[in-house]
Amino acid sequence: MAAPKNLLGKVATRKNLEMAWHDISRFARPFSHGMSQQTIEEFRANSKSNLEVIRNELLSGNYRFGNVRAVTIKKKNGKKRPLKIADVRDRVVQRAITRVLEKYLEIKFSLNNTASHAYLRKKGVRTAIARMLKLHNDGYHIVLEADIEKFFDTVDLNKLLNEMVFPNLPDTTIHQLIEGAFKMEIGNKNELLDDDFELYPESSVGIPQGGYLSPLFSNIYLSELDQSMLRGNFQLIRYADDFIIMCKTMGEAENAYNLAKKILEDDLNLKLHPRSDTDKQAKTRIVKVSQTTINFLGIQFNGMRIWPDPEKRIKLSNKLSSINKNSRHVRELLNSINNLLEGWVAAYGFCDLNENYMNEIDNEVGKVLWIGLKNFGWKLKPKFLSKEQRLNSGIKSIHWHLDVVRGNLRKEGKLFSKYWSKRENKNV
Repeated sequence: MAAPKNLLGKVATRKNLEMAWHDISRFARPFSHGMSQQTIEEFRANSKSNLEVIRNELLSGNYRFGNVRAVTIKKKNGKKRPLKIADVRDRVVQRAITRVLEKYLEIKFSLNNTASHAYLRKKGVRTAIARMLKLHNDGYHIVLEADIEKFFDTVDLNKLLNEMVFPNLPDTTIHQLIEGAFKMEIGNKNELLDDDFELYPESSVGIPQGGYLSPLFSNIYLSELDQSMLRGNFQLIRYADDFIIMCKTMGEAENAYNLAKKILEDDLNLKLHPRSDTDKQAKTRIVKVSQTTINFLGIQFNGMRIWPDPEKRIKLSNKLSSINKNSRHVRELLNSINNLLEGWVAAYGFCDLNENYMNEIDNEVGKVLWIGLKNFGWKLKPKFLSKEQRLNSGIKSIHWHLDVVRGNLRKEGKLFSKYWSKRENKNV
């Protein structure tokens, strides 16, 4: 069979749709759903036929995106973050579109550059932090911390699509699909609380936070910031709308701030959070690392050590506590704990984590495991598991997970800290 020539044909190939389904289902919650109520697990039960239906609708020009389900989550500052959850089939199509477009647009917009670390292959929080540490070791001790106000809500969609994306595509066969993905309406507005209702204004601007097209398109929109900073020899480290610029002098930092503000506010119609160099809570400020602790991407840095923001530890405790409430059988309990530990250590295992810190987490895991297993009828000693019972549960210690992650990093030559071998250190 000849390879499809136009973009729509490439999006709708069976292989591309299967890979898109694989991408969205790997880490999705089993009962995640949009307005149709169809869950990931329900789609999985008939994935082959479901994908074939999607394929036929795409090729016939009859595919239409449905409404999204609005969900708000609380942030650490007490404010709420509005999310829009699409139906599973719509997520598959969005991801299928992204997979095809990446090949055309990553090179055109130089997305995989030294400054950008979000939503790119082999990049992420860890590579951003590694670059921060390297630059600090090279003498870049002045940091411009910056954050864009309501970035996803204020992206100029007309500029993004009609001035940046569409002119750089080889044909127009998926223009309507892309526009439809960004204009999905909320289907459950009548269920929202009054305060939450205001978080979802009807507007012609913005891209949905959590959407499968949004990561690629947000990098495209901010590519002008990346390239301008790199041309100016500024050491930008950006993860989506959160970025820092490492400098050697205060004058350099001022110049970086002025250029970033001009590009974002004058050229891209965005707005930086107000700057205050004396307010520790300010999202935009210029500081010297040796005189203060900076927080970037949930990692704190004081010029010597890096460690997870305390909020990350609180979130881990909250998730552990919720596991017993939501687990319906022993296997689900054990899988949930294992997945949570693996994910947390994979995310923060490169940080400086001392023995007391890790023991505290492991003891908390033991308590949650004891309560959960007791609820499912295991005969246990009062308040704790024996070593044999812990072994039989299959839940490895947090130290075991940490050693695996750090062992892999050592093999890759990615040693982040001289403090890794000093578990007795209690300053973190």
